[in-house]
Amino acid sequence: MYAFKTRWFNKWARKKGIGDDALKEALVRIQAGLGIVALGGELFKMRIGREGGGRSGGYRTIVVYRESQKALFIYGFEKSDRENIDVKTLDDYKKYARDFLGFQRQEMDRLVAAGALIPLEVL
Repeated sequence: MYAFKTRWFNKWARKKGIGDDALKEALVRIQAGLGIVALGGELFKMRIGREGGGRSGGYRTIVVYRESQKALFIYGFEKSDRENIDVKTLDDYKKYARDFLGFQRQEMDRLVAAGALIPLEVL
């Protein structure tokens, strides 16, 4: 499976102290169907815990995920910053997900080279 972070998400995660190990753990939970909220269009919301804390008081992330193929962390937020994603933003994320899931390997490589996508790890 190919897993990536957007440039924005990578900057946000670094600022919050969320390492790649926490993101890999989140992908394992997605694969197992644990602790995720399906938003439609292969888009999911899930919690990632704070360093030294649990997931319930941690961060929320929006992830594009197609089983055993591709994953992309696109957005993250603290529950205290925002309660939920509004309908317009959710529609935008679904369009983004469709585009990303349609990319072939060559297109993903180009986006990585341009710095738009940061590889998490090929699982």
